[in-house]
Amino acid sequence: MRLRILLPIALLSAPLGAQEIGGGKEFLTDYEIDVLRDNQKPKERIAAYLKFASLRLELVDQLSAVEEAGRGAKLHRNLEEYSRIIEAVDTVIDDALARNLDLDKALEGLVDSEEKFLARLEKLQQAEADDLWRYEFVLEDAIEMTRDSIEISAHDLGDRKRVVLQEDRAEQQRREATMSASRKKDVDRDRAKQAAKEADYKDKRPTLLRPGEKLGGRK
Repeated sequence: MRLRILLPIALLSAPLGAQEIGGGKEFLTDYEIDVLRDNQKPKERIAAYLKFASLRLELVDQLSAVEEAGRGAKLHRNLEEYSRIIEAVDTVIDDALARNLDLDKALEGLVDSEEKFLARLEKLQQAEADDLWRYEFVLEDAIEMTRDSIEISAHDLGDRKRVVLQEDRAEQQRREATMSASRKKDVDRDRAKQAAKEADYKDKRPTLLRPGEKLGGRK
């Protein structure tokens, strides 16, 4: 099973774009980046990423059907971009779980789409083209990544959320262990401010209850 890349929740909480999983060279077109910027809800982002992944495999199918110079390099690039897109889908889901965002209906069709992607990838692998050696490793990675994503998506969301939060806390602890004393002090101060803001918001939330009245009609 591939190693999953988990970003700290503080990073994931910002509007995400082409670097949904952070680092590395660009893997989306300018148009695709614009689509993501205009679609910030998890359901919209997942649907967009699945379209992008399907497009990469369409290009892979077209390339694999015709022998031409440089085909192996083009297949390599599209398969690599496909893998990055699938990984970005998982990151969107993990981010939504960590932030308690609504995933209702957002995952509909996800596993079905990925199972179809997997079948296409395995068919390409079984074809054993003469230039397979040029893209064999990224193809294997794409297959493994798709299988892992299907497996992860089949898990209970509650269990998946617990894992995400546990991994994030562990990552935060590792990062804090390497911080200087002054940086740690700044982080603790920011956390205290955020906690105070949340507490103040809870105290000031609009309510229809009369003064002194509590839920259930009790005073």
